[in-house]
Amino acid sequence: MPLPDIHIPSDVLFRTLVFSAEETRDWMNILTDEEISRRAGMKNEQRRHGFTAGRVALRTLLGERLGQAPAHVNLIVGPTGRLACPDSGLYLSLAHSGEVAVAAASHRNVGIDLEHVRDKPASLLDYILADEEKEQMTLMPIHPTEALFMCWTLKEAVLKANGTGLRKSPRKVRLSIDLPSAKAGAIDPMEKVWDAFFGINDEYAIALAIDPIG
Repeated sequence: MPLPDIHIPSDVLFRTLVFSAEETRDWMNILTDEEISRRAGMKNEQRRHGFTAGRVALRTLLGERLGQAPAHVNLIVGPTGRLACPDSGLYLSLAHSGEVAVAAASHRNVGIDLEHVRDKPASLLDYILADEEKEQMTLMPIHPTEALFMCWTLKEAVLKANGTGLRKSPRKVRLSIDLPSAKAGAIDPMEKVWDAFFGINDEYAIALAIDPIG
């Protein structure tokens, strides 16, 4: 099943990639020795596949933008675990779930998240929602499982964009969701405001958070 539709701002470079066993040999030529070593240390095969697809998606995206071979793109992992491409002037974000990966890059700060929709306890929604969000969610015509993954991806995308990731609780991100437009406003734990966009279908939920223009 394809990923759900999501609005991608015009200044965001975006790529989706699905792991392909047939292309693994070619893809391994794109990865660095460090990435190959990290991949080999992953015991879960699906995680290896997602990691590979993610790095290849980001490297090919940046290679096209910078006019470089994907294998020569200088990707580094910062102190917080966030990927960066020095001297590109771009903020980067990457997510994968199962064997599907998405990559985003922009001159505005950006974060992206992708989750495979599956059965989860309804109580998890209470775990990730701030108190003031709970009433909003009860009024929305959406199944609790969809609500959970919609809110989770939106909040994680915001936390990725602000550089903290899940070191901060999702409850610290406050959302104001407009379901018909598939857009949300978000306030992060440092009280910074973000624009966010989301999409969800029966199999995947995806969200992108970005620094507002102006």
